[in-house]
Amino acid sequence: MNRLPTAKRAAILRMLVEGSSMRSITRDDGVSINTIAKLLNDAGDAAKAFLNEHVRQIPDRRRIECSQTWAFSHSTAGSRGDRTRDTDDTWTFAAIDADSKLIVSCEVGDNSQTTTAAFLEDVRRRLSETPVLSTNGLKGNHDVADIRMAKRPRSVDTPKSDGSRPQMPSNTEKRRLEKHVAMINLYAFHYNYCRVHPALGMTPAMAAGLDDDMRDMTWLVDLIDKRAGKPNRPKTYRKRVHSN
Repeated sequence: MNRLPTAKRAAILRMLVEGSSMRSITRDDGVSINTIAKLLNDAGDAAKAFLNEHVRQIPDRRRIECSQTWAFSHSTAGSRGDRTRDTDDTWTFAAIDADSKLIVSCEVGDNSQTTTAAFLEDVRRRLSETPVLSTNGLKGNHDVADIRMAKRPRSVDTPKSDGSRPQMPSNTEKRRLEKHVAMINLYAFHYNYCRVHPALGMTPAMAAGLDDDMRDMTWLVDLIDKRAGKPNRPKTYRKRVHSN
């Protein structure tokens, strides 16, 4: 299968994390939307695997702020009418270290106690010490053992305009759920490893002691290629038979 050049794929990923839609990238660059969709899926899978492997054993006791953002795929609740397609209100849960600004964990699911408990358990497993946890009223947060609760800070509810807190993609389009999940994973990777935080002068991963260098989208494209492996081309080919 043919692949776009590394620089081209890296440029497309940068446009995606900056908020460009797949349709606009298709119009501007002339790349097939199916190619962009596959690249987004591959990038999301690679980013998720990297974050699951490396955002672990975060040292020291951390002040973790958790929040949730509503989005939707397909149709929104209350607007389905007589259509048979299921409504899918989607919630993105994010846990952010207040000091290093690192996105410790993010989860996409419904707004249920089961999803919240699984999300908070994932946060706990990524930290080396019990955190002081601040939330904006997540369901089920009192059921997770060994997490000390603190009074909810105003900063959890109030977005800041100076870029000191990440704004998770809220998905204003009716996109498929798998694309939304891939975009969240790609955004978390870019925010943690590829973007210098204005308040820190370094990436959140560097501030948390998880990495020594700043990464870029070219580096992520290399991860995608390593995961994909070599193309499975046939070793032998049939000889062409010429008819008289």
